[in-house]
Amino acid sequence: MFINPNPQIQTIVEQLYFGSILSENSTNHAKHLAFISIDDGIMTCIGSYIQMKNNDIISHDFDIWLDLIEKDNKITVDEKNNTKKYHKKRENILNQPEILMVEINKKYIVLLKILLAYLFGYRLSKSDWEKRTKEYKKKLNL
Repeated sequence: MFINPNPQIQTIVEQLYFGSILSENSTNHAKHLAFISIDDGIMTCIGSYIQMKNNDIISHDFDIWLDLIEKDNKITVDEKNNTKKYHKKRENILNQPEILMVEINKKYIVLLKILLAYLFGYRLSKSDWEKRTKEYKKKLNL
């Protein structure tokens, strides 16, 4: 399995793999855990970028982080608004219908891949993402 030399990126990518794998599971609990993993990946991705680029920023407010990456032209207004909208779903995650969780997870995975590309230049083709996700799943014995 490919290991990224940047430990933060490696953590984010593994959160994405884990979220992708759990998203495929048929249970509601797995879909909720998938969402949490993806959301954690989003927060780690944005927080790592903010810390790297703006050492003087001490806020832990997610909305402020999104504003900062938008100001740096690292995210579009639509991507920022969608990220904010999905992140807020975490507050009521257990009340979300299964069909909605499937859609949210799919879209949130795409947003995390976009953030990895925009913030850290980490890009993979669709087939490489799928291949590496399968390798990670095998590594976890799932």
